[in-house]
Amino acid sequence: MNRETIKSIILTFLVLTSLFFTWNIWTYQPNYGEISNSNYIENNPLSNVTKKPYEVVQPDHIMIHEKIKHYATYDEIVIERLWKDIRQWELEEFKNISGEIEKQYGFNQWINREIHNSTPNFEVIFNDSIPMSALLSITDWTDEEDFNIEFDRIYIPLTNEKANRKLYLVDYEHKYVVEAQVKTVLSNLWTEVYKEKESFESYVFWNGLFLPEKPFPIHRLQYFTKSMSGEQFKNALFSDPSYVKRDVNASEFVYTDSSRQLVINEDKERVVYVNPTIDQSLTTEKGKLILQSIDFLNKHGGWLSGLNDYRFEKTDQEQKIYFRLTVRNLPVFSFSDSHYSITTIMQSWGKNDIALYQRPLFYLDGFIREDKTTLPKAADIIEAIKDNPSIEADKIKRIFPAYDIQQSSRQDIVNLEPIWCIELENDKYQRLNVKKAGKGGEGIGLE
Repeated sequence: MNRETIKSIILTFLVLTSLFFTWNIWTYQPNYGEISNSNYIENNPLSNVTKKPYEVVQPDHIMIHEKIKHYATYDEIVIERLWKDIRQWELEEFKNISGEIEKQYGFNQWINREIHNSTPNFEVIFNDSIPMSALLSITDWTDEEDFNIEFDRIYIPLTNEKANRKLYLVDYEHKYVVEAQVKTVLSNLWTEVYKEKESFESYVFWNGLFLPEKPFPIHRLQYFTKSMSGEQFKNALFSDPSYVKRDVNASEFVYTDSSRQLVINEDKERVVYVNPTIDQSLTTEKGKLILQSIDFLNKHGGWLSGLNDYRFEKTDQEQKIYFRLTVRNLPVFSFSDSHYSITTIMQSWGKNDIALYQRPLFYLDGFIREDKTTLPKAADIIEAIKDNPSIEADKIKRIFPAYDIQQSSRQDIVNLEPIWCIELENDKYQRLNVKKAGKGGEGIGLE
């Protein structure tokens, strides 16, 4: 075989190979479906803690009314037991009786138990109104009448009758009352709790408010704290952290991708996550808003450690939803410490996507100690309100025990100081400073 023949064979082979690869390039169709469905981005949640809706939406406290006597408890164990029992009831025959109540008694007289009925009543009280749509998802209730209602109180008469038991779902602000039949036979739990009422705090009625007759027992608490890092939030909140850029702006770390921004402020222990592309004018039904907000926190481990119990607090007119840090069933506020600037998780949504997410950077990491103390009684509270011209008693929605978070001499330790807190009609909270009679103390007023 001569040289020319060999060259021709090699050239032919190269041409055929080129045609083969060219044909494959022209006819190649990548499997886009498999690429788009593959989980190529690693999920790095802040924690593995998740919560059921009924753990987040819980009563604030429970009262027992018996003729002219009133008792209240914030005891976490008692409330959890009763709340679990309520969720398992079967309710039927929902009926709007608002008009009947107003005509026969007057709503204010009925709701404030000014009618001295011989039947004891349990009053289960929530921080804010709860839509029936949210409660139906976490209870065994059935709403055949499809009442589109919200309520912040449940009244449960304690009768000796086994059948025909009733309860009342009440929207206090709008004076709306729905009666329902309790199909389930009530357990002995309610009778047992009723028999223990003398161990609860005795309350007196003043100006539409229930206040403790005697000094309110409570504990000062102390905890270790830790702070999450900006990198942890970046990896938990952005769909593809590799595209996120970090900048430093004064005391803030700013993380951005093509559309979203995460701001970490270590001086104020605050996290702000914003997605400005979301249309917040598209409103969401309140029940759905509560459930999807809980789900959002579950998906990125936003509840953090078990010590950090956040409870549903309220929604506002701007479709913002708030979950407040709660310790021993009492809410925690930040009235006096500029370092711990917030103690709530706040979310704002478009139709289906998060638009704004604000929360604390810190979390409670370990219990250190507790000291017994008391908060001033009703007489001292009333005196403080009357002596302060800046307080309009008629504008007060409620007065309740709470904690004010305060930094100690060590940066990683906080004190939870017991306080009386006022909620006003504008949904604002303020600390009430009450001077204990005969014991000196702080000046009277609001901070």
